[in-house]
Amino acid sequence: MLSASGISRETYFILWPEFLQFCRWETKMKTMRHLSPFQSLTLFFLMGLILLAFFFRGRIPEWHSLILRYLFWIGLLFVIKGSAELKGGKLGGLVYTFSPLLFIILIYESLGDLIPFLHPDIDPTLMRIDQVLFGVEPTLWMQRLITPWLTDLLSLAYLSYYFLPFALVLILYARTRRDLHLSIFVLTLGYYVSFIGYILFPAVGPRYAITSLFTVPLKGSFITDFVRDGLNAIEHNRRDCMPSGHTQIALTVLYLAYRYERVLFFIFLPIVCGLVFSTVYLRYHYVIDLMVGGAIAAGTAMAGPPLYRWWSSKRSQ
Repeated sequence: MLSASGISRETYFILWPEFLQFCRWETKMKTMRHLSPFQSLTLFFLMGLILLAFFFRGRIPEWHSLILRYLFWIGLLFVIKGSAELKGGKLGGLVYTFSPLLFIILIYESLGDLIPFLHPDIDPTLMRIDQVLFGVEPTLWMQRLITPWLTDLLSLAYLSYYFLPFALVLILYARTRRDLHLSIFVLTLGYYVSFIGYILFPAVGPRYAITSLFTVPLKGSFITDFVRDGLNAIEHNRRDCMPSGHTQIALTVLYLAYRYERVLFFIFLPIVCGLVFSTVYLRYHYVIDLMVGGAIAAGTAMAGPPLYRWWSSKRSQ
């Protein structure tokens, strides 16, 4: 029999006991030794999402589909690991190195089928915090700064978020830097911490929450329209406001570039400054989101490297 989501219930009866067996501590530790630290991080996160979807299955309409997707991605994780070991070579190494990007995108998009059903949005609370801190609602105050050329420029800066981590990893990979996998681990950790924030503190941001209060439209050229409409079209998860992942990941990239590719740091610096400013100017975030995102970036930058080294040492034992 098929569930409402079109997934065979018998599939879950087969897979669920296997998943519970896998969750046993001894099994997990044996599995961790066969995976790289950033793959292990992805595995842990997927397991957490499976448990979350199962425990809140009464609220989530597509919980069967979510669990099946997460189980499939766990299988894909091991396939990529196995393929890299068997085939080797540059292609295998390339797929292995950039596979975290695939899982980050897949998991992020899946949150759109999970977060809206867990608990209400907290936009009113975030707006009140901003007003207490600044005496005004910052996105409303910034309306006085809106000009078409600035909106275009900041739209491009905002879009750069999707390329900065990839550019950093690609350059580290091309130069065969020994800090490549550590950098990937720190970035992956940062993404997953921000995803936890989206789950715990769902918010859609000023662009949706206070649309009726804006009196000055964000007008630009075709550049602004292309960026805004393109992102709206591909963004399945709209509750990604708290913390500001754009701020957090951009600052993390900047830190890693400063540590390992100093020239890249100076190239990225003005782009990241514009990106952070754009998150409020373009009405995607409250300022408190940026502050929390910055704090998480600092935390993952400090905790990520020692955690990576500890995880690597456990794997070699």
